[in-house]
Amino acid sequence: MSMKTEFYLRVACGLVCLATATAGLAQTVPGSMLYNPTINLSAGTQNGYVGTVGGIFHTTYSYWPDVNYLGYYDKDGDGLANSHVVSLWDGSTIIAQATIPAGTSAPLINGYRWAPLASTVGLSYGHWYIIGAQTDGVDTWGDLITKPDNQVNWSPQYLELSAGWEWTRAGRYDGAETWPNPPANQTSASDSIYPVANMGFNVEVVPEPASVALFGAGLAVYLAVRRRKH
Repeated sequence: MSMKTEFYLRVACGLVCLATATAGLAQTVPGSMLYNPTINLSAGTQNGYVGTVGGIFHTTYSYWPDVNYLGYYDKDGDGLANSHVVSLWDGSTIIAQATIPAGTSAPLINGYRWAPLASTVGLSYGHWYIIGAQTDGVDTWGDLITKPDNQVNWSPQYLELSAGWEWTRAGRYDGAETWPNPPANQTSASDSIYPVANMGFNVEVVPEPASVALFGAGLAVYLAVRRRKH
């Protein structure tokens, strides 16, 4: 093999591996969720509001967050009575949406039933978003939870958690008649959320096929170069 051919093969290998590394650095850590309740939501007051319920939040300046799952709270972990649409808004525009089916077919993780998005949605850093679920008064959830009361842990993958930023997340709700607009009514409690809707990235911690394939391609090119060299 000529030196010129070997040079081009090495460049191709490097570019593929660099693409893999760049994609990995840009992605949110698998298993991340917007928040995790630290209390037993099924044991406290249950909210049976009918409408669109969730919260508003401001993303961190440290990551470009990714989302590919949306979730709905399952009070007793025994399945949902009805299906529920969960949405993510950027302003008044829905940028991600999934239907969590009735029953137990959707995976149950950390108290939530999860449904995958058709593709991963990338969020901007330092930006406002609203998450909300269509509620029916049947599949109830624990009422508003707040960080000052140690009822919720937020993910640093999604939220700016530095001191002084507590006001950037709050519960939101609105009547069913306002759908598909985002919930506009906001609770006065900062650092809070109505824990019915949730979102996450690879909440089942399953490797993305595209990333695995790209890594495999880089490895194959590298091995080919080594084999030809020797």
